[in-house]
Amino acid sequence: MVIPKLSTATATAVRGTKADLNPRDKILRLYRHVQKQVPALLHTYAIEEPVANVRANIKREFAKHGGPEGIDPKISNILVFKGQMELDEAIAQWKTRTHILKYVYDVVYKPHLARSKVEELPEAKDLEGESEFVKKFLAGTL
Repeated sequence: MVIPKLSTATATAVRGTKADLNPRDKILRLYRHVQKQVPALLHTYAIEEPVANVRANIKREFAKHGGPEGIDPKISNILVFKGQMELDEAIAQWKTRTHILKYVYDVVYKPHLARSKVEELPEAKDLEGESEFVKKFLAGTL
């Protein structure tokens, strides 16, 4: 059995709670390491998407949580740990191609390829021909 090589040096550095590393440094270190791994992961999972697009989507994911400055230190430690765990699993190929695609494709421009969400429920005027059951079900009062 071949044991996959994980990013142990970085994982140890990121996961360790050193007194001299503030949360901002931990987040930036993880961010840089993820960005460096993008080309290798795209090649490993045979995903044909420009590296720049994927890096922009990953940057958006990091910014979604407030960036390095706007986050509580306790929460940042949890997020850094989870991010490193996701990266380790991707490098070790414990994830499938579909798991990786959720970070590759932008939900706004290609929702059918990523994590598509139902943003809005149909309005009442769109449900005129539907039964009462369907109306109550969509309204959440069933």
